[in-house]
Amino acid sequence: MFERLGKRSGGRDRGDVHMGEPGFLRKLVRPRKLESVFLFVTSKCNSNCRTCFYASEHQEGRDMTFDEIRRISDTAPDFDKLWIAGGEPFLRKDLAEIIEMFHRHNGVKAINLPTNGLLPDPVEKIVGRLLDSCPGMTIHLNFSLDGLGETHDQVRRVPGNFDKTVATMERIESAFGSHPHLHRNVATVVTPIAYEGLFDLGAYLFQKFNLATQYFESVRGEPRDPELEPIDRARLEALHESLMPLYEGMADRLFGEMRPGVRDFARLYFIGTIRLLYRLQEQNLEGPCDWGMRCTAGQTTFVIDHDGGFRACELRPRIGRMQDFDFDLGAALRSTGLRDEIAAIGGGARANCWCTHTCWMLASLKFSPGTLLYRIPRAYFDYRRNGSRAFDPAEHRLRDIEERIEQARS
Repeated sequence: MFERLGKRSGGRDRGDVHMGEPGFLRKLVRPRKLESVFLFVTSKCNSNCRTCFYASEHQEGRDMTFDEIRRISDTAPDFDKLWIAGGEPFLRKDLAEIIEMFHRHNGVKAINLPTNGLLPDPVEKIVGRLLDSCPGMTIHLNFSLDGLGETHDQVRRVPGNFDKTVATMERIESAFGSHPHLHRNVATVVTPIAYEGLFDLGAYLFQKFNLATQYFESVRGEPRDPELEPIDRARLEALHESLMPLYEGMADRLFGEMRPGVRDFARLYFIGTIRLLYRLQEQNLEGPCDWGMRCTAGQTTFVIDHDGGFRACELRPRIGRMQDFDFDLGAALRSTGLRDEIAAIGGGARANCWCTHTCWMLASLKFSPGTLLYRIPRAYFDYRRNGSRAFDPAEHRLRDIEERIEQARS
């Protein structure tokens, strides 16, 4: 969020802990121009997640070819972040080539790379290649884990998924754990069937892996299984409150080597941002609530589906097809359709699409000086006034959690 949000092993600079870029406060006023492209590289998936909000799209059209994606890169302006999506991205054979192309042609500084962890060989091979071929780029490798043990398997409908993903995480940590340009994160979807074990999941991962962070996301969109609807606001608030000691522990790891004062400032922005994002999630869970800042969807973010459809946000309708613009991204950005969509979103109090999608909240808050200067610190101090404490491993021993996982299987 500002220059060196934390130094990790060996004292290496890692920039913004969320995005691997110079910190939020070093770019307090930013022009609203394209910053992030969300690229769905494939509709193919080796999982059958009950929470998938993209399931209906998987049947639409074929995946774009490499040449079509290259045309998008050739016609795109420079932008900071490429968010890969799918399907399971590591099923795409030319994934590394696609990422390398955007890094070299478009100045991409950070890549968000999600995976279900079921393909350990491609994950290790591609991550290793990218660390070598794109030395100036930060990789956010985001594993999906939605519950402990068989609960995760039930959500994903893949027997043994939890153990396979954990094994892949262990393999990546062993191979690249100390690399200064690799952040390893976990994304967790909060569902009713996993709810009671989610703190244990966080405690398990915190102790077992040196993660940068773990996000707990409410179910969004229209999930494949409508029975996995979002939990109610009171339960979501209780979960978030219970998780805060884990974020205290993450902050200690991330910023522990910094000098006093700077370390406190870093902790303030890390914890304050988490707290603000979770408060916005909670407020918008059961109905629209003003974010208190402009949503910049369509202005700073652009989504391209696997078959060439495009939209301003993952949860908004399609605006058009890249095929109609000869895969010219610049032309699509200048299109009447996108201009009308930005107007429809509204970007402020008159917007009609308030959501719980923290990727877009985080993307938007960077363009809100008031949020950076006042709301994030206020969220931190509000949290402090209610009392806080760091995670205590003695109270939630890794061995005890592992025993509970095994007991649930027997």
